Amino acid sequence: MFKKIASLFLAATLMISAAAISVSAAETDETEVGAEVSSEVAAEGSSDVGAEGSSDVSADASSEVSASNKIYFDLDSSGWNNVKTVYCHIWRADGTGDWPAWQTKAERCADEGDGTWSYDLSNTGNDISTSDGKVYCVIFSANTGMQTYNAIMNGSCIGDTLYCTGEEIENPEDSEKTAIVAAWKTNTDCGPEKKITSTGNIVGTAYPDGEDDVTLLATYLIAYYNDTAKLELTQSLLDQLNVSITDVMASVAQKLSDSLSAGSITEDEYNTKLSAIQEVLAGCTDPTTGEEADISALEAAVSTGESASSSGTKVSSGSTSSDGSSSSSSSSGSSSSGSSSSSGSSSSGSSSSSGSSSSGSSSVSSGQETTIFFVFGALMIAAAGVMFLARKRRID
Repeated sequence: MFKKIASLFLAATLMISAAAISVSAAETDETEVGAEVSSEVAAEGSSDVGAEGSSDVSADASSEVSASNKIYFDLDSSGWNNVKTVYCHIWRADGTGDWPAWQTKAERCADEGDGTWSYDLSNTGNDISTSDGKVYCVIFSANTGMQTYNAIMNGSCIGDTLYCTGEEIENPEDSEKTAIVAAWKTNTDCGPEKKITSTGNIVGTAYPDGEDDVTLLATYLIAYYNDTAKLELTQSLLDQLNVSITDVMASVAQKLSDSLSAGSITEDEYNTKLSAIQEVLAGCTDPTTGEEADISALEAAVSTGESASSSGTKVSSGSTSSDGSSSSSSSSGSSSSGSSSSSGSSSSGSSSSSGSSSSGSSSVSSGQETTIFFVFGALMIAAAGVMFLARKRRID
């Protein structure tokens, strides 16, 4: 009788264990199927959209950029004769970067017909984007020796055509020569670079980014700091440009400080140029106030320029360091905001992916724990039953 009862308990235990395993397996399978379906849908959906969508978009975008990564020159507008080859010379207005040398193979343009020649900007070896500001200078030239005057170019000029206006101006570098003015057909805010010639004439209309009338005169004074004849034109230039003496002095100090930091001039050269220019400006009248230059104000302007150079900010009109700091702070805040937004987006994506994976493994783990619990419970019940029957048999 004991054996029969014990056998029944063991059979019941096995049935309970089998049922528990089946239930757990069903939960696990359901979880795994859900996870697989979810991951497959996510993977297929995102890969399809990402691969097809983004690849199509990027392919289209790159082909568009490639197709439109050119600027054009209207040769017919120049009136040049016997032209067999046209060249395009481009460089950054601030002089930075590596660019093709004058009239080398990399600068050759393609004849598009109808008197129009094109230049592929990728031949410069530099990345020129449509979002770039007025940071480039352009000159088109021919094998005959003819050339246009410097034209300011920004990213919006990509696809635009430069043409000769018919106007000739004094060459800023050599007053005995003239330069042919060229302008963009569409981007009228980019045109002939504004400069002060060696004879003190002001030519051109467009500035590179970061330049203005103040920096224009500062550059002139630094270039001719030891040329008495050219320095005598300082008052006339101040009047024509209508700029503040202290603003010009601050800009001179900043430019010289930048050159000193870069190692392009020595400390002796810095002091010599600064003193010479300060002396010239001290003898001028400020056209913005109608008053003679103030020595202490000029010295303060030098300090402002040197501080601006150290902090990497630009001396703005008024030469106030608070304006420069405010501008710098604003720029930094904008950049910080952009980084924060990007980081937040990335973090959000990672978090979502991690959460999904964690949820799936948690459900599987839960199913396994349920199986162990039921099996262990069934064994305990069976053991207790066998012990109870054995004890009862001894008593009987």
